[in-house]
Amino acid sequence: MPGTRIFLVDNGSYEPAATLALRELAGLINVGREDKVLPVSVMHSDKVDPALLNGQPASIFEQAVRQAKADDVEELIILPLFIGPSRAVTEFIPKVFKENAGDGMRLKILPTLFDEDGSDLAHILEENLRATGWRKGSGTVLLCDHGSPVREVTACRDHLAAALRKELGLKPDELIGCSMERREGPEYDFNEPLLEDALRQAKGEAVILMMFLLPGRHAGPAGDVATIAKENVPAGVRWKLSPLIASHDMLAAVLAMKLDHTPPSKLEINVATVLFMAAIFLVPVALPFVLPDWLQSKTWKALISLAVLVVLLVALFGWIGRTRKR
Repeated sequence: MPGTRIFLVDNGSYEPAATLALRELAGLINVGREDKVLPVSVMHSDKVDPALLNGQPASIFEQAVRQAKADDVEELIILPLFIGPSRAVTEFIPKVFKENAGDGMRLKILPTLFDEDGSDLAHILEENLRATGWRKGSGTVLLCDHGSPVREVTACRDHLAAALRKELGLKPDELIGCSMERREGPEYDFNEPLLEDALRQAKGEAVILMMFLLPGRHAGPAGDVATIAKENVPAGVRWKLSPLIASHDMLAAVLAMKLDHTPPSKLEINVATVLFMAAIFLVPVALPFVLPDWLQSKTWKALISLAVLVVLLVALFGWIGRTRKR
């Protein structure tokens, strides 16, 4: 993509493992690609000692935008490594871009991982669950995310929990969606239940199905989720953590597909719609000047106008369809 630069953007972490895993994921996406994807974090990761990152400092978004501006990049394409519409994606990235890009660069933010229905994520989560050795009837599954102040993000978790229950034939008490933590106040009650409370309902073997993407302070083997489990699991209940989402081979392919089948922007759709509406008026006006005499009757002109507009309409919807994911 001449004039473009693509960033795979995560939230960032003070843990070196998160940046290293982000780089590894970008490398998998880049296999066979000419338009290379660059790993960038929203924040935090630049505080990690480069010696712990193979000597290469982490890149955060503000720095990356400034560098792109210095390199005269025309467009930044953001491939968000976020499950749902976090404020980092909907607010922080556009704000930082506006403050640092100037007037000569465009920004395109691709859909987050949940996208339209979360089917790819549900498939990854199901396979990660089975990778733990889980079998139906062996115990309780706790689909655990970080917990978000954004209701739409938690709605992604709840949708995935419902989809997995349906796919696996589980009851609500056999697969529980929960949050690692939440903000205080009744306005954030949508994050409930918390992992510590959900664990107390667990029976048999508790599998914490991790809705975390990369390793770090929360999701590592000695991270916050594991600590909560150790402190709150009922006596006699065994527990284990599932693999992280980014460890699944399918994720790189899902992200690459988002790049190769990016939906048109609202501006592009609006321009195409305006052009089509203009054609409705211009085609009948132009026909008398381009048709031979024997096709100048009202009937022929009406039929030809209709045919041209149908072709244009089919082309418009075909263009939109080809750029969508599936």
